[in-house]
Amino acid sequence: MSLESALSQLTARHAAGEPLTPLEQQVLTDLNDANQAEAAARTAFASFYSNLDTGHTDAALPPEVAVALSHWVEARKRWEQTSEAFLAAPKSVRRSGPRLALKPPTTVRLPTTLPAKDALAALFAPHLWAAEASGLAITTPISHRSQVRVELDEVLGFGPEQAVQQIARYGPSAAQTFLALSTLWHERLGNQPHETYLTLFASDLLRFQGKKETPRGGYHREDLLAKGRDLYLLSRITIPHTEGGETMALGRLLSLEALEVAGEGEGAQSIVRFRYHLGREAHAWVSEGAAEVAPKLLSYHPVRQKYQILLGFCLAWYAQNHADEGHVSLPTLLELAAIPLPQKRLSEFLTMLEDALSELAQDGVVPGVRLMKPPGWHELLATRQTREILRRSSVAIPSVREA
Repeated sequence: MSLESALSQLTARHAAGEPLTPLEQQVLTDLNDANQAEAAARTAFASFYSNLDTGHTDAALPPEVAVALSHWVEARKRWEQTSEAFLAAPKSVRRSGPRLALKPPTTVRLPTTLPAKDALAALFAPHLWAAEASGLAITTPISHRSQVRVELDEVLGFGPEQAVQQIARYGPSAAQTFLALSTLWHERLGNQPHETYLTLFASDLLRFQGKKETPRGGYHREDLLAKGRDLYLLSRITIPHTEGGETMALGRLLSLEALEVAGEGEGAQSIVRFRYHLGREAHAWVSEGAAEVAPKLLSYHPVRQKYQILLGFCLAWYAQNHADEGHVSLPTLLELAAIPLPQKRLSEFLTMLEDALSELAQDGVVPGVRLMKPPGWHELLATRQTREILRRSSVAIPSVREA
Protein backbone atom coordinates (compact mmCIF):
# COMPACT_ATOMS: atom_id res chain seq x y z
CA MET A 1 0.00 0.00 0.00
CA SER A 2 1.33 3.48 -0.86
CA LEU A 3 2.11 5.99 1.87
CA GLU A 4 -0.51 8.36 0.49
CA SER A 5 -3.24 5.70 0.67
CA ALA A 6 -2.19 4.61 4.17
CA LEU A 7 -2.24 8.21 5.41
CA SER A 8 -5.66 8.79 3.87
CA GLN A 9 -7.11 5.80 5.74
CA LEU A 10 -5.33 6.76 8.96
CA THR A 11 -6.64 10.33 8.78
CA ALA A 12 -10.19 9.10 8.14
CA ARG A 13 -10.03 6.74 11.12
CA HIS A 14 -8.71 9.52 13.35
CA ALA A 15 -11.48 11.88 12.20
CA ALA A 16 -14.09 9.18 12.95
CA GLY A 17 -12.80 8.89 16.51
CA GLU A 18 -11.39 5.38 16.19
CA PRO A 19 -8.60 4.47 18.64
CA LEU A 20 -5.07 4.52 17.17
CA THR A 21 -1.93 2.62 18.08
CA PRO A 22 1.03 4.61 19.54
CA LEU A 23 2.86 4.35 16.21
CA GLU A 24 -0.17 5.55 14.26
CA GLN A 25 -0.57 8.49 16.63
CA GLN A 26 3.13 9.32 16.27
CA VAL A 27 2.78 9.32 12.47
CA LEU A 28 0.08 11.99 12.65
CA THR A 29 2.04 14.02 15.23
CA ASP A 30 5.30 13.99 13.24
CA LEU A 31 3.49 14.79 10.00
CA ASN A 32 1.80 17.77 11.62
CA ASP A 33 5.11 18.98 13.09
CA ALA A 34 6.84 18.67 9.71
CA ASN A 35 4.09 20.63 7.96
CA GLN A 36 4.20 23.40 10.56
CA ALA A 37 8.02 23.60 10.44
CA GLU A 38 7.94 23.80 6.65
CA ALA A 39 5.39 26.61 6.72
CA ALA A 40 7.43 28.56 9.31
CA ALA A 41 10.68 28.14 7.34
CA ARG A 42 9.09 29.27 4.08
CA THR A 43 7.58 32.33 5.74
CA ALA A 44 10.90 33.30 7.38
CA PHE A 45 12.90 32.83 4.18
CA ALA A 46 10.34 34.72 2.07
CA SER A 47 10.53 37.68 4.45
CA PHE A 48 14.34 37.66 4.31
CA TYR A 49 14.42 37.37 0.54
CA SER A 50 11.94 40.19 -0.06
CA ASN A 51 14.09 42.57 2.00
CA LEU A 52 17.38 41.44 0.47
CA ASP A 53 19.55 44.06 -1.26
CA THR A 54 20.50 42.37 -4.55
CA GLY A 55 23.64 44.48 -4.76
CA HIS A 56 25.23 42.61 -1.86
CA THR A 57 26.20 39.11 -2.97
CA ASP A 58 27.74 38.15 0.36
CA ALA A 59 24.57 38.62 2.42
CA ALA A 60 24.29 35.96 5.15
CA LEU A 61 21.09 34.34 6.45
CA PRO A 62 19.81 35.99 9.61
CA PRO A 63 19.96 33.71 12.68
CA GLU A 64 16.16 33.39 12.95
CA VAL A 65 15.91 32.23 9.32
CA ALA A 66 18.71 29.71 9.81
CA VAL A 67 16.99 28.33 12.93
CA ALA A 68 13.65 28.00 11.10
CA LEU A 69 15.29 26.10 8.23
CA SER A 70 17.15 23.85 10.69
CA HIS A 71 13.89 23.00 12.50
CA TRP A 72 12.29 22.13 9.17
CA VAL A 73 15.12 19.75 8.23
CA GLU A 74 15.01 18.04 11.63
CA ALA A 75 11.20 17.70 11.58
CA ARG A 76 11.36 16.28 8.07
CA LYS A 77 13.89 13.65 9.14
CA ARG A 78 11.73 12.59 12.11
CA TRP A 79 8.69 12.30 9.82
CA GLU A 80 10.57 10.20 7.27
CA GLN A 81 11.81 7.80 9.96
CA THR A 82 8.35 7.45 11.51
CA SER A 83 6.61 6.95 8.15
CA GLU A 84 9.12 4.24 7.16
CA ALA A 85 8.46 2.40 10.45
CA PHE A 86 4.72 2.79 9.92
CA LEU A 87 4.82 1.25 6.44
CA ALA A 88 7.12 -1.56 7.58
CA ALA A 89 5.05 -2.47 10.65
CA PRO A 90 2.78 -5.56 10.27
CA LYS A 91 -0.74 -4.41 9.68
CA SER A 92 -3.34 -5.74 12.08
CA VAL A 93 -6.76 -6.71 10.78
CA ARG A 94 -8.80 -3.59 10.28
CA ARG A 95 -12.06 -3.44 12.12
CA SER A 96 -15.11 -1.46 11.22
CA GLY A 97 -16.09 1.14 13.78
CA PRO A 98 -19.53 2.36 14.79
CA ARG A 99 -21.89 3.13 11.93
CA LEU A 100 -25.37 3.81 13.25
CA ALA A 101 -24.35 3.39 16.89
CA LEU A 102 -27.10 0.81 17.35
CA LYS A 103 -27.73 -0.80 20.70
CA PRO A 104 -29.22 -4.24 21.39
CA PRO A 105 -33.03 -4.20 21.37
CA THR A 106 -35.08 -4.40 24.53
CA THR A 107 -37.00 -7.34 23.06
CA VAL A 108 -36.77 -9.59 20.00
CA ARG A 109 -39.85 -10.20 17.86
CA LEU A 110 -40.40 -13.87 17.11
CA PRO A 111 -43.00 -14.60 14.41
CA THR A 112 -45.70 -16.95 15.64
CA THR A 113 -47.15 -18.19 12.36
CA LEU A 114 -46.63 -21.83 11.46
CA PRO A 115 -44.85 -21.15 8.14
CA ALA A 116 -42.38 -18.93 9.99
CA LYS A 117 -41.59 -21.61 12.53
CA ASP A 118 -41.17 -24.26 9.83
CA ALA A 119 -39.02 -22.10 7.57
CA LEU A 120 -36.60 -21.02 10.28
CA ALA A 121 -36.43 -24.45 11.91
CA ALA A 122 -35.46 -25.88 8.51
CA LEU A 123 -32.24 -23.86 8.63
CA PHE A 124 -31.12 -26.06 11.53
CA ALA A 125 -31.89 -29.33 9.72
CA PRO A 126 -29.63 -30.07 6.71
CA HIS A 127 -30.88 -33.67 6.65
CA LEU A 128 -34.30 -32.43 5.48
CA TRP A 129 -33.07 -30.72 2.33
CA ALA A 130 -32.95 -32.40 -1.08
CA ALA A 131 -32.11 -31.21 -4.59
CA GLU A 132 -34.91 -30.63 -7.09
CA ALA A 133 -34.84 -32.80 -10.17
CA SER A 134 -34.06 -29.70 -12.25
CA GLY A 135 -30.99 -28.99 -10.11
CA LEU A 136 -32.05 -25.35 -9.82
CA ALA A 137 -32.93 -25.41 -6.12
CA ILE A 138 -32.93 -27.43 -2.93
CA THR A 139 -36.21 -27.83 -1.07
CA THR A 140 -37.54 -29.15 2.21
CA PRO A 141 -41.22 -29.97 2.82
CA ILE A 142 -42.84 -28.22 5.78
CA SER A 143 -46.29 -29.68 5.25
CA HIS A 144 -48.09 -31.93 2.80
CA ARG A 145 -48.55 -29.02 0.40
CA SER A 146 -45.82 -26.48 0.99
CA GLN A 147 -42.05 -26.22 1.12
CA VAL A 148 -39.15 -23.90 1.71
CA ARG A 149 -36.89 -23.44 -1.30
CA VAL A 150 -33.30 -22.25 -1.70
CA GLU A 151 -32.64 -21.02 -5.22
CA LEU A 152 -29.23 -21.92 -6.60
CA ASP A 153 -26.87 -19.65 -8.44
CA GLU A 154 -24.78 -21.15 -11.22
CA VAL A 155 -22.75 -17.99 -11.60
CA LEU A 156 -21.32 -18.26 -8.07
CA GLY A 157 -21.22 -22.04 -8.07
CA PHE A 158 -23.93 -22.26 -5.42
CA GLY A 159 -25.06 -25.77 -6.31
CA PRO A 160 -27.11 -28.31 -4.31
CA GLU A 161 -24.20 -29.78 -2.41
CA GLN A 162 -22.73 -26.39 -1.53
CA ALA A 163 -26.14 -25.07 -0.46
CA VAL A 164 -26.75 -27.96 1.95
CA GLN A 165 -23.24 -27.52 3.31
CA GLN A 166 -23.99 -23.85 3.92
CA ILE A 167 -27.15 -24.74 5.86
CA ALA A 168 -25.33 -27.42 7.85
CA ARG A 169 -22.55 -25.05 8.87
CA TYR A 170 -24.24 -21.66 8.96
CA GLY A 171 -28.01 -22.25 9.07
CA PRO A 172 -28.39 -21.31 12.76
CA SER A 173 -26.43 -18.13 12.17
CA ALA A 174 -28.61 -17.25 9.17
CA ALA A 175 -31.80 -17.87 11.18
CA GLN A 176 -30.47 -15.70 13.99
CA THR A 177 -29.52 -13.00 11.47
CA PHE A 178 -33.04 -13.03 10.05
CA LEU A 179 -34.58 -12.56 13.50
CA ALA A 180 -32.25 -9.60 14.06
CA LEU A 181 -33.05 -8.10 10.64
CA SER A 182 -36.81 -8.42 11.08
CA THR A 183 -36.69 -6.99 14.62
CA LEU A 184 -34.48 -4.10 13.53
CA TRP A 185 -36.60 -3.37 10.46
CA HIS A 186 -39.75 -3.07 12.58
CA GLU A 187 -37.94 -1.02 15.19
CA ARG A 188 -36.89 1.51 12.54
CA LEU A 189 -39.66 1.27 9.94
CA GLY A 190 -42.58 -0.36 11.74
CA ASN A 191 -45.34 1.59 9.95
CA GLN A 192 -43.78 1.49 6.48
CA PRO A 193 -44.72 -0.89 3.61
CA HIS A 194 -42.72 -4.09 3.53
CA GLU A 195 -40.76 -3.05 0.42
CA THR A 196 -39.21 -0.04 2.18
CA TYR A 197 -35.45 -0.50 2.18
CA LEU A 198 -33.18 -0.11 5.20
CA THR A 199 -29.44 0.43 4.72
CA LEU A 200 -27.01 -1.07 7.25
CA PHE A 201 -23.41 -2.08 7.74
CA ALA A 202 -22.57 -5.51 9.07
CA SER A 203 -21.08 -3.80 12.12
CA ASP A 204 -24.53 -2.30 12.82
CA LEU A 205 -26.11 -5.73 12.78
CA LEU A 206 -23.45 -7.27 15.02
CA ARG A 207 -23.84 -4.43 17.48
CA PHE A 208 -27.64 -4.82 17.40
CA GLN A 209 -27.22 -8.51 18.20
CA GLY A 210 -25.18 -7.61 21.26
CA LYS A 211 -21.99 -9.17 19.93
CA LYS A 212 -18.92 -8.17 21.92
CA GLU A 213 -16.54 -5.76 20.19
CA THR A 214 -12.76 -6.09 20.14
CA PRO A 215 -10.64 -4.20 22.71
CA ARG A 216 -9.86 -1.61 20.03
CA GLY A 217 -13.50 -1.24 19.07
CA GLY A 218 -15.37 -2.58 16.07
CA TYR A 219 -15.35 -6.16 14.82
CA HIS A 220 -12.95 -8.54 13.12
CA ARG A 221 -13.03 -8.83 9.35
CA GLU A 222 -14.10 -12.49 9.53
CA ASP A 223 -17.17 -11.61 11.62
CA LEU A 224 -18.19 -8.88 9.19
CA LEU A 225 -17.82 -11.09 6.13
CA ALA A 226 -19.78 -13.87 7.90
CA LYS A 227 -22.77 -11.53 8.00
CA GLY A 228 -22.49 -11.11 4.25
CA ARG A 229 -22.60 -14.90 3.93
CA ASP A 230 -25.76 -15.07 6.08
CA LEU A 231 -27.39 -12.33 4.01
CA TYR A 232 -26.64 -14.09 0.76
CA LEU A 233 -28.13 -17.37 1.99
CA LEU A 234 -31.26 -15.62 3.30
CA SER A 235 -31.72 -13.76 0.01
CA ARG A 236 -31.85 -17.11 -1.87
CA ILE A 237 -34.70 -18.52 0.26
CA THR A 238 -38.31 -18.47 -0.87
CA ILE A 239 -41.18 -19.35 1.43
CA PRO A 240 -44.82 -20.40 1.00
CA HIS A 241 -47.84 -18.21 1.46
CA THR A 242 -51.53 -18.72 0.80
CA GLU A 243 -53.42 -16.81 -1.86
CA GLY A 244 -57.17 -17.08 -1.87
CA GLY A 245 -57.69 -20.08 0.35
CA GLU A 246 -55.74 -23.19 -0.62
CA THR A 247 -53.64 -21.72 -3.44
CA MET A 248 -50.00 -21.71 -2.44
CA ALA A 249 -47.32 -19.48 -3.89
CA LEU A 250 -43.70 -18.69 -3.09
CA GLY A 251 -42.43 -15.37 -1.85
CA ARG A 252 -39.05 -13.97 -0.97
CA LEU A 253 -37.90 -14.28 2.64
CA LEU A 254 -35.61 -11.28 2.30
CA SER A 255 -35.05 -8.86 -0.57
CA LEU A 256 -31.40 -7.89 -0.67
CA GLU A 257 -29.97 -5.05 -2.68
CA ALA A 258 -26.51 -3.53 -2.93
CA LEU A 259 -24.57 -6.07 -0.92
CA GLU A 260 -21.15 -4.44 -0.99
CA VAL A 261 -18.08 -6.22 0.36
CA ALA A 262 -14.80 -4.29 0.54
CA GLY A 263 -11.54 -4.89 2.31
CA GLU A 264 -9.96 -7.65 0.23
CA GLY A 265 -6.79 -5.63 -0.33
CA GLU A 266 -3.91 -5.54 2.12
CA GLY A 267 -4.55 -3.17 5.01
CA ALA A 268 -7.97 -2.16 3.76
CA GLN A 269 -10.83 -1.77 6.17
CA SER A 270 -13.34 -4.62 6.03
CA ILE A 271 -16.79 -3.32 5.20
CA VAL A 272 -20.02 -5.12 4.43
CA ARG A 273 -22.79 -2.72 3.52
CA PHE A 274 -26.25 -3.73 2.34
CA ARG A 275 -29.81 -2.58 1.71
CA TYR A 276 -32.71 -4.89 2.44
CA HIS A 277 -36.40 -5.16 3.09
CA LEU A 278 -38.55 -8.00 4.31
CA GLY A 279 -40.52 -10.08 1.86
CA ARG A 280 -44.27 -9.61 1.97
CA GLU A 281 -44.80 -12.91 3.76
CA ALA A 282 -41.95 -12.38 6.22
CA HIS A 283 -43.28 -8.90 6.95
CA ALA A 284 -46.72 -10.36 7.68
CA TRP A 285 -45.18 -12.92 10.04
CA VAL A 286 -43.87 -10.31 12.44
CA SER A 287 -46.60 -7.74 11.85
CA GLU A 288 -49.66 -9.90 12.39
CA GLY A 289 -48.38 -12.07 15.23
CA ALA A 290 -45.12 -11.99 17.14
CA ALA A 291 -43.97 -13.00 20.60
CA GLU A 292 -41.43 -10.89 22.44
CA VAL A 293 -38.44 -12.47 24.14
CA ALA A 294 -35.20 -11.23 25.72
CA PRO A 295 -32.48 -10.01 23.32
CA LYS A 296 -30.06 -12.67 24.58
CA LEU A 297 -31.49 -14.93 21.88
CA LEU A 298 -29.64 -12.85 19.27
CA SER A 299 -26.22 -13.11 20.93
CA TYR A 300 -26.03 -16.87 21.48
CA HIS A 301 -23.19 -18.52 19.57
CA PRO A 302 -24.73 -20.08 16.43
CA VAL A 303 -22.60 -23.23 16.70
CA ARG A 304 -21.99 -23.87 20.38
CA GLN A 305 -25.49 -22.68 21.40
CA LYS A 306 -27.60 -23.65 18.41
CA TYR A 307 -30.07 -25.55 20.62
CA GLN A 308 -30.63 -22.41 22.69
CA ILE A 309 -31.49 -20.45 19.53
CA LEU A 310 -33.77 -23.08 18.01
CA LEU A 311 -35.49 -24.23 21.20
CA GLY A 312 -36.00 -20.64 22.35
CA PHE A 313 -37.69 -19.77 19.08
CA CYS A 314 -39.83 -22.90 18.93
CA LEU A 315 -40.85 -22.72 22.60
CA ALA A 316 -41.97 -19.12 22.19
CA TRP A 317 -43.93 -20.16 19.12
CA TYR A 318 -45.57 -23.07 20.96
CA ALA A 319 -46.42 -21.01 24.05
CA GLN A 320 -48.07 -18.35 21.91
CA ASN A 321 -50.10 -20.81 19.87
CA HIS A 322 -50.97 -23.16 22.73
CA ALA A 323 -51.65 -20.71 25.53
CA ASP A 324 -53.91 -23.16 27.40
CA GLU A 325 -51.15 -25.75 27.72
CA GLY A 326 -48.47 -25.47 30.36
CA HIS A 327 -46.16 -28.05 28.88
CA VAL A 328 -45.20 -29.87 25.70
CA SER A 329 -43.84 -33.39 25.39
CA LEU A 330 -40.15 -33.49 24.54
CA PRO A 331 -40.67 -35.66 21.41
CA THR A 332 -43.27 -33.15 20.15
CA LEU A 333 -40.89 -30.24 20.76
CA LEU A 334 -38.05 -32.00 18.96
CA GLU A 335 -40.32 -32.73 16.02
CA LEU A 336 -41.45 -29.09 15.87
CA ALA A 337 -37.82 -28.00 15.91
CA ALA A 338 -36.75 -30.61 13.33
CA ILE A 339 -34.15 -31.95 15.78
CA PRO A 340 -33.49 -35.66 15.14
CA LEU A 341 -32.59 -38.08 17.88
CA PRO A 342 -28.96 -39.16 17.53
CA GLN A 343 -28.18 -42.82 17.14
CA LYS A 344 -25.47 -42.72 19.81
CA ARG A 345 -24.53 -40.73 22.90
CA LEU A 346 -28.13 -40.16 23.95
CA SER A 347 -27.14 -39.27 27.51
CA GLU A 348 -24.95 -36.45 26.22
CA PHE A 349 -27.79 -35.29 23.96
CA LEU A 350 -30.21 -35.22 26.93
CA THR A 351 -27.71 -33.18 28.95
CA MET A 352 -27.28 -30.70 26.10
CA LEU A 353 -31.05 -30.20 25.85
CA GLU A 354 -31.39 -29.76 29.61
CA ASP A 355 -28.52 -27.24 29.69
CA ALA A 356 -30.03 -25.31 26.79
CA LEU A 357 -33.43 -25.08 28.50
CA SER A 358 -31.79 -24.03 31.76
CA GLU A 359 -29.88 -21.27 29.98
CA LEU A 360 -33.04 -20.03 28.23
CA ALA A 361 -34.72 -19.72 31.62
CA GLN A 362 -31.72 -18.04 33.23
CA ASP A 363 -31.32 -15.52 30.38
CA GLY A 364 -34.99 -14.59 30.40
CA VAL A 365 -35.66 -15.79 26.86
CA VAL A 366 -38.30 -18.27 28.05
CA PRO A 367 -38.56 -17.58 31.81
CA GLY A 368 -39.46 -20.58 33.92
CA VAL A 369 -38.96 -23.18 31.21
CA ARG A 370 -37.58 -26.49 32.49
CA LEU A 371 -37.20 -30.12 31.52
CA MET A 372 -39.52 -32.49 33.40
CA LYS A 373 -38.12 -36.03 33.45
CA PRO A 374 -40.36 -39.06 34.10
CA PRO A 375 -40.60 -40.75 37.51
CA GLY A 376 -37.77 -43.22 38.07
CA TRP A 377 -35.53 -41.59 35.48
CA HIS A 378 -32.45 -42.31 37.61
CA GLU A 379 -33.09 -46.03 37.29
CA LEU A 380 -33.71 -45.70 33.56
CA LEU A 381 -30.45 -43.81 33.16
CA ALA A 382 -28.54 -46.38 35.21
CA THR A 383 -29.84 -49.17 32.98
CA ARG A 384 -29.00 -47.19 29.83
CA GLN A 385 -32.61 -46.57 28.86
CA THR A 386 -31.97 -42.95 27.92
CA ARG A 387 -34.20 -43.21 24.86
CA GLU A 388 -37.10 -44.03 27.19
CA ILE A 389 -36.32 -40.96 29.29
CA LEU A 390 -36.43 -38.82 26.15
CA ARG A 391 -39.70 -40.38 25.05
CA ARG A 392 -41.44 -39.76 28.38
CA SER A 393 -40.02 -36.34 29.26
CA SER A 394 -41.84 -33.04 28.79
CA VAL A 395 -40.99 -29.35 28.92
CA ALA A 396 -42.83 -26.91 31.17
CA ILE A 397 -43.57 -23.66 29.35
CA PRO A 398 -44.79 -20.38 30.83
CA SER A 399 -46.65 -17.87 28.71
CA VAL A 400 -44.71 -15.35 26.62
CA ARG A 401 -45.56 -11.79 25.76
CA GLU A 402 -47.35 -11.02 22.52
CA ALA A 403 -46.33 -7.98 20.51
